[in-house]
Amino acid sequence: MAPSRLLSSALVVALGLPLTASADEPAVATVDAPVRAPEPLLRGHRFAFVAGGVLAAGGLGLGFFARGEARRAQGLTSARDARDTLDRARSASTAANLMYAAAGAAVLYGLVLELLPDEAADAANLTYHF
Repeated sequence: MAPSRLLSSALVVALGLPLTASADEPAVATVDAPVRAPEPLLRGHRFAFVAGGVLAAGGLGLGFFARGEARRAQGLTSARDARDTLDRARSASTAANLMYAAAGAAVLYGLVLELLPDEAADAANLTYHF
């Protein structure tokens, strides 16, 4: 077992020596490549997709609220309470529909900017640059 350890130690030393530079060899100058700035996760026009998702989620919430108010109005015995509840349901339904339309417009805007070349997308981008 001793000869194999001696042989393995010799191989490790022999293979490790060329990796170290000696003092009499001149150092090779290396040229650094230009460093590219990391690209942000969400570029300016990709916020449109996030906004579309938030608006769609808000529309879903208002839609569920409107449906619940409409069902609740069916169980009320007072005509005044039923009318007020149905008015709230209609208002929430209208707001939900507007949020769906805004979500669709935001996603469509994001898709258009995503498919345009970078120069045209930067020119058509609606984000404010400080």
